Amino acid sequence: MRREAVLPYSLRPMDWDDLDQVAEMEREAFPTLWPPTNYRREMRNRTAEYLVCVREGEYRAVERRQGALRRLFRRNKPEPPEQRRLLTGFLGVWHMAGEAHIVSIAVREEYRRRGLGELLVIGAIEMGMARGAQVVTLEARVSNEPAIALYTKYGFHQAGIRRRYYADNHEDAVIMTTDTLDSAEYRVLFDRLRNAFDERYGEAVREYIQ
Repeated sequence: MRREAVLPYSLRPMDWDDLDQVAEMEREAFPTLWPPTNYRREMRNRTAEYLVCVREGEYRAVERRQGALRRLFRRNKPEPPEQRRLLTGFLGVWHMAGEAHIVSIAVREEYRRRGLGELLVIGAIEMGMARGAQVVTLEARVSNEPAIALYTKYGFHQAGIRRRYYADNHEDAVIMTTDTLDSAEYRVLFDRLRNAFDERYGEAVREYIQ
């Protein structure tokens, strides 16, 4: 029986006001990553596209950015924090040479095991399809069995190994790729899995789909 509830999370393109929360989530999910991702540069990268997962009805206090002139008129008194919608996850994709390559995916620790990682994977595949990519690709740590299982569920298969890929512990990365996105077989698989997700969790608003 189909669930009528709407999932209280939505996906939308990342904007400039999201960068503090995205950087915070990256530090939590990848504490050994160095250097950290320069998200201001990524916002200007024409090959990059980022989605954020928004929790409806929850907010996070974020310090306001103040320009020099504004600080002068306020006599250096800081403004009260701004309340912004809570971001619970994010996804980064680079579009290049017919590929939608997932470069980063993370969910806040306290919001894991709620289907949000799967929702972000769905978002990556939908973006790839919308942008005319032939395949979606990624690298995953060989020890990250839950992630590999999720990607395998969505039709990713192993295409190779990058030896000593991760700088923190020199762990190998498994290279994974989907079959051709516009093949009838993959469309049937993806539509079935996306519908099953909606049945289980409820439908999520996805603002990146034009």
